[in-house]
Amino acid sequence: MGGGLGRVEFGGPDLPPRRLRGLLQEHVDTSPPGSRIDWATYYFRDRALAEALIRASDRGVRVTLVLEPDPRRAGANDAVIALLQEHGLGGGLRLYRPAPFDRGHLHAKIYAFSHPDVAWIGSFNPSGDEPEDAEVVAEIGDQDRGHNLLLPIESARLTAALRLHVAKLAGWNPIPLFLRPHFNRTIEDAGTKLYFYPRLLTYPVERSIARLAAGDRLRGAISHLKPGELTKQLVNAVKRGARVDLLVHDTERRVPTELVGQLANEGVGIVRVAHPDDLPMHAKFLLIEHAGQHVAWLGSYNFNKKSRRRNAEILLRTNDQPVIAQLEGRFGQIAFMAS
Repeated sequence: MGGGLGRVEFGGPDLPPRRLRGLLQEHVDTSPPGSRIDWATYYFRDRALAEALIRASDRGVRVTLVLEPDPRRAGANDAVIALLQEHGLGGGLRLYRPAPFDRGHLHAKIYAFSHPDVAWIGSFNPSGDEPEDAEVVAEIGDQDRGHNLLLPIESARLTAALRLHVAKLAGWNPIPLFLRPHFNRTIEDAGTKLYFYPRLLTYPVERSIARLAAGDRLRGAISHLKPGELTKQLVNAVKRGARVDLLVHDTERRVPTELVGQLANEGVGIVRVAHPDDLPMHAKFLLIEHAGQHVAWLGSYNFNKKSRRRNAEILLRTNDQPVIAQLEGRFGQIAFMAS
């Protein structure tokens, strides 16, 4: 595809279980000696995938893994951390340590490989395990079966930036993330831009929504949504005549019922995506049509204050039309399943 992006891979209740983690394991298992694997992720409970990284390290792959040691579900990553610490990954295991004033978490999902040169980003955490712990899954959601996505980035400029970002997350620095030059960079190649969070200028999505007018359209699959600048701009866009349709997670904690009602009363089309097995709607993407131009936003970034100001996040903007078409198709599929 143009723009250095590959085909979006989706997970969901209509697709084979564990297909996204299987994709990652396939890349780990085929990484040759002398190559590199650079990962950063929030939840990591998949012991089989951790063992694949150990095997890769043993055959001479340079593995760097930055992992959140204190996710919302306390202790969720402990078994994998213990397994990897016992081995060591050749010194490549790093537990994320924010600066004293950051008070945030590592929420980015980056899965970069050097052979082939590709970096996957998106919403998927390897947070499942076999055998599974039903109590943990009930709290964090079954991401091996719920709605998620991973986008392969094949642009050498962008993959290099993502590998560097993993290295920055692996180190420790007393300067808060949002004040560091690296986190305030925007990396661009062929119509695709990468934004690192937290950063000083935090509203690129909201500024694009503020330009919507009559005849324009926004569609979004959003796992987390709270009152703030984004919801304000969505309502204002509807008042100017734009059409806004949202698919959101079916939990009070991630998307408050009061907010759903408020947005619906203002003319926003908003639908909770529920499933009989409580599978999560964890995808995070927006599709914006303005003045005949189409763009997409996606990544690990949640549309709330914590992601904007505290957490280490990845946000991508692209005008890559094949990628946009795939996201549009997936939006329609999720909407159909929710109807």
